[in-house]
Formats: sequence, structure tokens, C-alpha cells
Amino acid sequence: MPELVPEPHRPEPGGLDLRQPEQVSAAELDKFREFYAATKGSMNRSYEFWLEFRQDVVKRHKARTVQWSYGEKDATQILSMIHQYAIVGFADGVDYEIRLANKLGALRSDILDTLSIAFIHAGHPGMYPAGGAAAPLLRDYQAVQADRVRFPKEWTFDPDAFRSGMDFTGMECTPADLAALTAWYQEKIGEVPRHVTFLAKYRPDLLKAYRNRYEHAISESLPAQMMPYLQLHYNTYRGFDDGIRENLLLARAFGMTRTQVLNAVLSAVLHAGANALDIVDRVGEDLIESFPDT
Repeated sequence: MPELVPEPHRPEPGGLDLRQPEQVSAAELDKFREFYAATKGSMNRSYEFWLEFRQDVVKRHKARTVQWSYGEKDATQILSMIHQYAIVGFADGVDYEIRLANKLGALRSDILDTLSIAFIHAGHPGMYPAGGAAAPLLRDYQAVQADRVRFPKEWTFDPDAFRSGMDFTGMECTPADLAALTAWYQEKIGEVPRHVTFLAKYRPDLLKAYRNRYEHAISESLPAQMMPYLQLHYNTYRGFDDGIRENLLLARAFGMTRTQVLNAVLSAVLHAGANALDIVDRVGEDLIESFPDT
């Protein structure tokens, strides 16, 4: 068991004193509701339920929430929630996370790139409610703090980061396309995922169509590092070990740090539960240890 390092108390920005879960003052409740009204437009209805019937549940929940992410508060984690809520079709969540992303300086194009990635897994069941919630906000979207640092400073927007060299002017997957894609995976992560070899054998044209979406999902402003970040978060949530491994390798290729990949993985515990980390530890422990310790 590694030595435990005490962490300083992390105050809840919404005004709750998390060190006293059994006590909630009227002043705390006022500040909490004001915080949500200012950042997300309205109070989270889940919290309103527990504030009425068992206030300690909210405090214990928030005490975990403040431990998810280390480092500066930027738009990264909020965009990961937009991504997941779009996939599962949680319209209210898409709405209030877009409002919070706005407060954190996220650009309209950041959100559109994130939704473009989400659509790969969401399909129509996710995008119908997500699009309905997002469209009214995005039509007149103006970032509140457009000059704010939105992402880790070393992250960069690179629309060519995922270009494999496949020729998308034609829909047929040629031997040259397969060679280019194989070379891309070998260069980036050192191996070719099984889903790629499976589709290359049985449905190569479908593989090419999938890659066309994947390679062009980010096109406006999102840093390339957000792709493995979002996929790590989502694959941890759904307990998909091969997806976790592939995106840990991609995150390492794009220069992400251990703290950043842990932020992506650990924030998924909100919906996946702590047991999801059994899978992360099984398939990714050695990989995570290989990341720079920052």
C-alpha cells in the first residue's frame, strides 16, 4: 500500500462547509443556491430533493466531487460531462454543463467539437435530447471569459493530429488506406487495436467510414488531447478495458501527464462507481505509472 499523503482541505465553491455534513445552515443553503443560479442557471434538482429530505447526502456527495480533479479549474472536466451527458441523452445535464462551460471561458466551437465526438457513441437516442438542449444556448452563445485559460497550457489545437493518411475522397477502403491506418496506430500507440483488425478483415469500408468521422470530429478549436481525455472518461464509465488501454496509450503519445489522465478516469466515478477503477487498475496500472508525475 503506498504511503498516504494528506491533502489540504478543499472548500466547496458553492458555499457548503463539507467538514460538517450533519449541519447545514440557512446561510450555507442560500450561498449554495446562489452559486448554482449564477453558474448553471438553476439549482440541480437532485440536490433540491436531498436538501429537503436528507441534507447530509448532498454534503457527502460534494465532498467526493471536490477530490476528482487536481490542478487549475478549467473547461476540461466540464466538457467531459457534456460529452457523457450527450451520449446518455441527459438533456438537463447538457444544458447546465454548457452554461458552466461558458462561465469557464469555453468557446462555442469547443462545445461543438465535444458534441461532434459524443455523436460517435450517442447516435440519435443521445443526440435528440442533447441537441434539443444545446441548440438554444449555442445559437446566441458568447463566452463570458473568452480570454480565460480553457485548457492545460501545453495542450494544443491540431486538426491534423488524427489524420491517418487514408484517402477519404473515395468510400472504398484500399490496401493503401489500410497500410496508412496501421502505420498511424503503430506510430501513435505502438499497436493496432483489435476492432481495427476485425473491421479490416470483415468490413474494411465500414472501418474507413468510422475513421472518417473520428479523424474529423475535432475541427474548430478543441485541443487534440481532449480526444483521449473524453474517451478515457467514457470508457471508464462503461467499463471497457480495451478502450481504456487504447486511450491511455494515445494520451501518452500526446504528452499528457499522470494528473491529467487520472482526472479523466476518476471523474467517471460519479456515474460508474468506484468499482470501475478495478478495470482501470487491471489494464492500465503500468501505463499510468509511465506518465510524467505532474
